[in-house]
Amino acid sequence: MSCPPLSTLADNSVVRPDRAGSATVSPHPSRRTPTTVNDHRSPAYEPALDGLRAWAVTAVVLYHASATSRLNVQTGGFIGVSVFFTLSGFLVTRMLLAEHQANAAIDLRRFWSRRIRRLAPASLTVIALVVLLASREWPGMQPSDAAAGIWGYTNWHVIASGEAQLLRTIVGPLGPFWSLAVEEQFYLLLVIAFAIAALTRRPAATLAAVLSAGWLVSAVVQLAVSSPAYRAEFGTERRMAELLAGCLLALALQHRPSILTTNANAWGLAALPALAALIGYGIFGSSDPGWLLHGGYVAVGIVSVVVILGVLSHGHLARLLSVRPIVKVGVMSYSIYLVHWPVVLMIDHHFAHAGRWPSLISKVVVSFAAATALHLLVEQPLRRARMTPRLTGALWIGTCLSVTVAAGMLLG
Repeated sequence: MSCPPLSTLADNSVVRPDRAGSATVSPHPSRRTPTTVNDHRSPAYEPALDGLRAWAVTAVVLYHASATSRLNVQTGGFIGVSVFFTLSGFLVTRMLLAEHQANAAIDLRRFWSRRIRRLAPASLTVIALVVLLASREWPGMQPSDAAAGIWGYTNWHVIASGEAQLLRTIVGPLGPFWSLAVEEQFYLLLVIAFAIAALTRRPAATLAAVLSAGWLVSAVVQLAVSSPAYRAEFGTERRMAELLAGCLLALALQHRPSILTTNANAWGLAALPALAALIGYGIFGSSDPGWLLHGGYVAVGIVSVVVILGVLSHGHLARLLSVRPIVKVGVMSYSIYLVHWPVVLMIDHHFAHAGRWPSLISKVVVSFAAATALHLLVEQPLRRARMTPRLTGALWIGTCLSVTVAAGMLLG
């Protein structure tokens, strides 16, 4: 199954497939331009984007680890999730556009197969381990909590459970899966947008209009529609603006690469204070999202776009974020995000009387160690495995059903 051609989406670009089947995008075949697709094996790989991921995930880990250790370190670190949203929207859209340019179509089975191999092995491993440990570590955990994480609707599970159940849902061991659910739901909508655009006479303009309209609606809802804080924080329609900011950036650069190439120095300079603002809020910002729920996340998405443009300009910021240890943390960011919260809760449970700083340090160190094991033993091998989309889908469905049944038996 594939989307028909979007023949005018990137008519001023040349795409060079790489050995892994990905593509690099350039407005001229003989010149390398600062653009990227989300494949670190590609010649267009941008290590600084993994450096940006490293900061985002470290901010989130420090936020959770310090809050549970009774320390005021990285009090606004949850803003790292917003940066992840915008970066994810950019990279996934760039990948889809590159595939369109290379093949005159998007193979939806191949797209979902890649997403499953990229995300499912590590997440299902963490869920399975949490379920096995739940009777001892989290006796209040219910089968519905695991099912929401497995099938990608944790954010709506949190919302539906209401404020009275927040200590079990969002503060439970699988609470951080809410952001993964938002992303997966958004990817489905994004593919639908591509399919709709492909059926029109002016697909590039249609896609731009659909994505822009989605961003505007999400921004207006975030700004003007009143709702409980947990609804405003976790609703997909409210957080889409951050993802769509990245999508629109990818579309703009694909269709008008001169936006970056003729203003590289300016973007490089603008990105420095933009990233400083994000880091500053992460360290000193209020732990109460407050204004962020009412338009602030829209602004964070725009600031993140400026940072991404600065990274792609290959200036000082890109060199700073391309330092090898930072990049390695970014490469493991997904595994770090998955394991850190269960680790934090377990250390709090077993070492409740530890000093504040020893508690913080142990949570960070153990989280990174566990993530390294998950990344090397599960995430990377299965991501690189050669499997057909049909086999990938069958294994995913079978594993999801098995873990769901096991959760029902062990937690019921």
